Amino acid sequence: MTAGRKVWDVDLLGFPDEEIELRTYGNGHYYGRFMLRPTPGAKPPLQARLVAVTLADHVGAALDTAGMGRGE
Repeated sequence: MTAGRKVWDVDLLGFPDEEIELRTYGNGHYYGRFMLRPTPGAKPPLQARLVAVTLADHVGAALDTAGMGRGE
């Protein structure tokens, strides 16, 4: 992940001491974001982080399929 403009190694450093923004896209359209408040230093496994990203991807795809945000 990135923190500011730096690459942040969650496996090594754990989560940073700040909110995490997980953006949601569908078919190239930005639909919004999830703001996460992690426990600083927590080191969730890669699989758990991939689940969060996958869920955000599914939300973006569902919003795109529904025509949300495109004036339809």
